Amino acid sequence: MKKFYRCLFTCLLLISLSLSCIAQVAHEDADPIESQINLYGVKKATPTLFVHLDKTIYTNNETVWFTGYLLNIDANAIKEHHILSVSLINDEDSKIAAQANFIMDGGLSFGNIYIPDSVSAGSYHFVAYTNRLLKGQPEVVFKQSVTIKTTNEPAFSLSLSLLDSTKAQPGKISTLLTAKAKELPVIQAPVSYKMGTAKKRAALATGKTGVTGEDILSIDKNQVSPENHVLIAEVGEGKQKESIRLSIPIKKQKAHVRFYPEGGYLVAGKTGRIGWEARGAGGEPLKINGILLSNGTPVDTIATDSYGMGVFKLTPKVNSKYQVKVIRAGVVDTVCALPNALPQGITLQVADALQTDSITLKLQSTRYQVVKILVHNYKEVFITLDEEIYPKGLVTSFSTADLPRGLNMITVLDSLGRPLAERAIFAHYDKRQNLSIKTDNNEYATRQKVKLNLKLNGSSGNAAKGYVSIACVQDNRLSYKHPNNIESYYYLTSQLQDIPLKDNLMGNDAADKEYLNNVLLIKGWSRYTWQEMLKTQPADTLRQYQTIAYNGDVTFAGKRLKKPIMLSAIADTLASIIRTDSTGHFVMDEQGMVTPADKNMTLYISGKEKTDPYVIHFNNPFEGMTKNMADTMSLKSVEMPAVTETNEALVVQGLDKTRQLQEVKIKAVKDGLLYASLPKYTLDNNLSTNECGDYICVNDILNCGFHSGDNKNRPLKKGDYIKIWRNGRLISTVYRGCVIFKPKEYPSMVQIKGIYANKEFYVADYDTAKDNIPEYQSTIYWKYNVPVNSLGETSLWFFTNDVTGRFRIIAQGLTEEDVLYSEQTINVKKKLP
Repeated sequence: MKKFYRCLFTCLLLISLSLSCIAQVAHEDADPIESQINLYGVKKATPTLFVHLDKTIYTNNETVWFTGYLLNIDANAIKEHHILSVSLINDEDSKIAAQANFIMDGGLSFGNIYIPDSVSAGSYHFVAYTNRLLKGQPEVVFKQSVTIKTTNEPAFSLSLSLLDSTKAQPGKISTLLTAKAKELPVIQAPVSYKMGTAKKRAALATGKTGVTGEDILSIDKNQVSPENHVLIAEVGEGKQKESIRLSIPIKKQKAHVRFYPEGGYLVAGKTGRIGWEARGAGGEPLKINGILLSNGTPVDTIATDSYGMGVFKLTPKVNSKYQVKVIRAGVVDTVCALPNALPQGITLQVADALQTDSITLKLQSTRYQVVKILVHNYKEVFITLDEEIYPKGLVTSFSTADLPRGLNMITVLDSLGRPLAERAIFAHYDKRQNLSIKTDNNEYATRQKVKLNLKLNGSSGNAAKGYVSIACVQDNRLSYKHPNNIESYYYLTSQLQDIPLKDNLMGNDAADKEYLNNVLLIKGWSRYTWQEMLKTQPADTLRQYQTIAYNGDVTFAGKRLKKPIMLSAIADTLASIIRTDSTGHFVMDEQGMVTPADKNMTLYISGKEKTDPYVIHFNNPFEGMTKNMADTMSLKSVEMPAVTETNEALVVQGLDKTRQLQEVKIKAVKDGLLYASLPKYTLDNNLSTNECGDYICVNDILNCGFHSGDNKNRPLKKGDYIKIWRNGRLISTVYRGCVIFKPKEYPSMVQIKGIYANKEFYVADYDTAKDNIPEYQSTIYWKYNVPVNSLGETSLWFFTNDVTGRFRIIAQGLTEEDVLYSEQTINVKKKLP
């Protein structure tokens, strides 16, 4: 019953955030433009998937904790999304580092995914989608950039830097590679150089380090281009191979400049504002100066900010041509033409697109016109104004009370319904729901208890309630380069393309609002187009959905069956029967595939001897779908040019290191030395686990995440008493034993990944813990589905560990009215003796 009410609340909450996916029959007297917009809204109605991660900078051997939220969907459609597939994909080569599927219920999914030790450091994307398909592709997809660092020291340190251009030959770029091991040069190490991306990379040159551990490479300047400017150097071979990359600055690159007249057009004789954007060859924002030219004569100086955006005013004259000459060191002096001014037309200006209670707009026209002003979101029209504009102009305003919170558009139409001007605004920007996060102190000692109280304040002052997931992590494990904020994602980044990176996209400071005003002026055009809307037909609103289904086939002696056969499936403690069709094909019942996190399920043919030539061929279609997405999806991160890079930049140093999941013994190999200063090494693992990999820690907790790899862990045997996490608390139970599966001996039996249920995050209690082993986990608290309301406080607690410094507490989720994001910081100092 409790689960039913939780799902009911979630469905009602999501309905309040969504658009109806059922087209309404228009009245005969309905405005045709409004009806067309409503039709377009049905066509474009798409759910939004957001995944809250505990942090965005990880190391191998860490766990990603997450909560998935499905927004903008009605109560019937939400039932069709019952599996969330998550994966970690390498930006460099599009290889899948980890993948798993989790239960989704009522638009919510909770889980965790482990990052293996084998995952190399670098840039990755966390990608999630559900089982529902539209035109053969996932209906909803979420991408989150993350960084994976490593706790393993490199075999040797590398640095790769550009040499002074005065030391390079004419027409050449020279780089210096340096390899050292414990400050000693790595001598005679083989070096190979490549240029380009993983999907399009060409071998460049080979060499060897000299007696100083250095190697110099000369590259023709014409080999470096905007599409081919990343140099990769690989040093060594086998397990003692290290690599490093350097994004080479493109000398005298051409800036990519675009202009965005407010309202859409420049009109002769009418003053208008123009947003402009400058980006480098790699897509990075450029802070740049420009000279505004009128028929080749300078008339003004303009500039973009650090986000590559700027705004200037212009009153264009008849028959005048306007250009901007951009000026910046390292950039080719380029003259860029502005759009031609119309001899007749109107201009639209909105001084502040974030005004709280009303929006004021100024219209100017070259002649008298009767216009219609629509305020809409390309899904529904909320306000219609009929106005007369004279050449002297018109200033008018409208209340935002009837607008939904978020992005909306102002469109000005002429008497024939043709668009004259358009402008994006953000309604109710300041009217967000506030979640108060209060801790009993601002500063704590290591291993001290933190008491946390949460209280929700509704935006309208009324009673409110909702659910959030909460993380407390080291502050240096969060980066503005990897924003993971449900509010800014839902309202901005999921709707506008290529927004410049910024910390706190939806802040309340004057600088934050200036940034967002510029974004709406420059990026507001990337949402929808009026022409596309007008072409929408009723048939465009019809959709045919499919669902990804686990399936397989049974063969006998390599051939299809001629009659049905019965299969048995065991997932955790649940057993079920699956019947094939007459050819041996079967489809899995997903409810019978639910297992604890990271545990497999078993599928076998009932009543058959292992010598019978039956073989089960199981198909997990999520694996193929994820592989196809990894190969085709754009996961490119902006490469910022640099002068020097090192391979230690992605190594976690000092107390930032988490405990290794493996106790590693390093032994020298007797077959000699690879290089003059480095022996070969092998790794000897000692995990203190049984054959299934299960163990209990010093506190008797099964597979305790805080003590993975600890030499005090004990392997388990059947009948041992253990403690496990259930519903947020530890309970005692009996270990059921370990069964080793040998697939080669049993072709009629397969072990497959199940659909994982959520796993509880282990919260250390240092008041009762037995051990004093140092704990350096960067995530010290994670809890999902925490209820919050405005009638009382929600109280939680957790402990700091042995990591000192700044920690950030982040809570985000859903309320009955809106999405919700809040954060707070605490500081941890070493406990005095």
